[in-house]
Amino acid sequence: MAWWCENKKIRKLHKLYRWLTLYWYNLSNGGCGPSPTSAIFFLESDMKKIICISGGKDSTALMLLSLSYSDCIYIFCDTDWEHPLTYEYLTYLNKTFLDDSLITLKPIKYSGFEDLSLKKKRVPSAMARFCTEALKLEPTKLYIKQFLPDVEIYLGVRADESFKRSLLKEKAFADYYGCYLVRPLLKWTAKDCFDLLNKFDCRPNPLYKKGMKRVGCFPCVLINKKELLNMIRYFPEVKEKIKNLEDKLGRSFFPPNYIPERFQTGYDPKSGKNFPKADDVFDYITRNENQLDLFSDDFSEQSCISYYSICE
Repeated sequence: MAWWCENKKIRKLHKLYRWLTLYWYNLSNGGCGPSPTSAIFFLESDMKKIICISGGKDSTALMLLSLSYSDCIYIFCDTDWEHPLTYEYLTYLNKTFLDDSLITLKPIKYSGFEDLSLKKKRVPSAMARFCTEALKLEPTKLYIKQFLPDVEIYLGVRADESFKRSLLKEKAFADYYGCYLVRPLLKWTAKDCFDLLNKFDCRPNPLYKKGMKRVGCFPCVLINKKELLNMIRYFPEVKEKIKNLEDKLGRSFFPPNYIPERFQTGYDPKSGKNFPKADDVFDYITRNENQLDLFSDDFSEQSCISYYSICE
């Protein structure tokens, strides 16, 4: 049920309800969620708080965590490459919890991911992730300049997502932005985030119930084969999306070693090497679905197709 309504009295009651929900959640968890320092970061800061929202579970939990605090500004960096369901979900969050205050930031030099790839004449990769800086970091940096030095950026980042993120600190100064980055959810788990969403009666991004592990760029250039298989199974239109970009670029969306060379039909006369076309990749992962299961426990057979087992 959506709580948002034009009636101001109902909206005020909903705001009080959200505050009481968070207060109860804090008490029941001995502070604020799994990491008591989460609330301290908010309470001790007199700065403007830039809350970065992507439509994923972590940033949504961060948003909910911040609702009872003042001086919060909510932003979304639009790459123009998200799934339509994510855009719909962001509208839901904006209407239901943020009173239409969500600010959408657009890239400075590009219209989105596709335009960036075309102008760079290639898609980003693990070794050249220029998409993150151009589509997210630069717009955020430009936006917060008006608040410097009295501003902090809050990120829904968790340590258990990767080894690199496990080395991060909950609060650290970022020279790039000229302000502090705060990560209140660093010690949280995915379950902790979904639990907080449930406490607030906030539904998760519907993509999670379709088996998606990530719900940002759709697809991300770093997507693994198991995730891609699940994506094209439930969202077959992704095939055309990738193939259209490849046709415009004249280059592959996937790295050279994404699938074995003997299954690659693309050929680069300059380097004399083969490369995988989109159809090569789709055929390979579909044909070798059982083999993929041997090397990954992602999306294993279960009654619920959700990676996080959140099906109703």
